[in-house]
Amino acid sequence: MVKRKFKVTVDGETFIVEVDEVKEPREASALAEPSVPRQPVTRAVPSRPAASENGTVYAPIPGVVSEIHVSQGERVQDGSVLLVLEAMKMENEVYAPVDGVVSEIYVETGQQVGRGDLLVKIS
Repeated sequence: MVKRKFKVTVDGETFIVEVDEVKEPREASALAEPSVPRQPVTRAVPSRPAASENGTVYAPIPGVVSEIHVSQGERVQDGSVLLVLEAMKMENEVYAPVDGVVSEIYVETGQQVGRGDLLVKIS
């Protein structure tokens, strides 16, 4: 069986997924039992989350900070858009993981960031 890896993004969070490729026989024997179609088995490989429990927000993907929607000292709610990362000509919103006050902004517009780089701290 061949294992293949794919990068999948769901709701702005990126996961590395391993898929087992299932090879079907080229010719089915007339006497063989009918086969049940098989689906690939997937397993999400843990990746660094976009945010931790303490309100620290990390870049979920590498990209360029195209917009910052908050300022230091601003009160935000869980799910508020903090900033936008542009990657491969797509805009990806980064959301607040908790209610709180923006205590630090570690990036600025136009800055290139890598996956896992520190973006914002919410207290």
